[in-house]
Amino acid sequence: MENRITTSPRLAYLDSVRGIAALMVVFGHFINWKYGDYRSIKFASILFNGNDAVAFFFVLSGMVLSYPYVQLGKKLDIGKFYVNRIFRIFPAFWIALLINALYASFWMIAPSSLNWVDVFVLNKSEFWNEALLIRGYNKFYLPGWTLTIEICFSFLMPFLILIPRYDRRLLPWLLFASFLTINITGFFLFHFVLGIFLSFYFVEIQQKEFKQTWYYKYRVPLLIIAALFFSLRQIVRISPLGSTLEYAMNVLKVDFFIFSGLAAFIFLAFLIHFKNVQRFFEHPILLFYGRISYGIYLMHWVFVWAIGDYWETVILPMFSNWQYAFFSMLFLCFVVTTITATLLHYFVELPLIKIGKRVAGRMKETITI
Repeated sequence: MENRITTSPRLAYLDSVRGIAALMVVFGHFINWKYGDYRSIKFASILFNGNDAVAFFFVLSGMVLSYPYVQLGKKLDIGKFYVNRIFRIFPAFWIALLINALYASFWMIAPSSLNWVDVFVLNKSEFWNEALLIRGYNKFYLPGWTLTIEICFSFLMPFLILIPRYDRRLLPWLLFASFLTINITGFFLFHFVLGIFLSFYFVEIQQKEFKQTWYYKYRVPLLIIAALFFSLRQIVRISPLGSTLEYAMNVLKVDFFIFSGLAAFIFLAFLIHFKNVQRFFEHPILLFYGRISYGIYLMHWVFVWAIGDYWETVILPMFSNWQYAFFSMLFLCFVVTTITATLLHYFVELPLIKIGKRVAGRMKETITI
């Protein structure tokens, strides 16, 4: 396969990968909502693995957030970086959270069936705690736990970049430390460091010399292992692990997210190297879903939730069997998620990103690394 070295400001193919991962989350949540115990759904979840698409997001975030400062030579002003991340994550999240909270309170399906005064004024369901995002309250928008991790590690990102910038040989040790401290820092510091690793070795991975490495020589077995690692959580739903492996994972406090994080690292490394594969991911449709991927992740939940709530009482009676209902509602969920994600992207995300850049541009320098 053709390969050439590039350090472009925007790696469009990574947007497409993010879009595919977001769609995996949508389909994964939908198909497992009512029929997750069906054997056919368990097999389908190997392909639509929404759980471990999250691990992919975090490795990708580690790489994308560090890439401009590692490979493009941009200066990282910590204060401005924080402002840009806040404007990137919070406004669209608040819209999604509000929609979910309104659905829950008006239709009386909230965790404690509270009305809107209880929710928005008296804060009895801790809506405002959830809106802050950083403390892990997730009652209305349940996938928000991933955004808590995203924003918290965004705040740590300048310091994580600083360590290997001082000496790149520290990267393996940083990765090792992130693995050893999983019980304290959580599983996902490991994923962000994997992404930073890819960023620091981006040029080496692109070079022709990469083909002389042992991991390129064994690329097919490595990719097969990565596919197994990424799907391991879903495979175990079909055929449980042996007691020895379960015991070892318990002793080491290793979760399936660790395996899927390693899988994401392998997939991304080979994607960085192979330009022909990148061109596939630069298809306009994939790029479009990459652009609206954050909106897809934010907007799908309320539709999956509503379909689940009205499944037995309203939806199933409209169809001759549950299979017709299932695929019809899946398609509907996909369409309305795409439409609302597009609106969110163009009318909330992009304007607020621009405002964030203007605010950061007017700020005095804080600390630059």
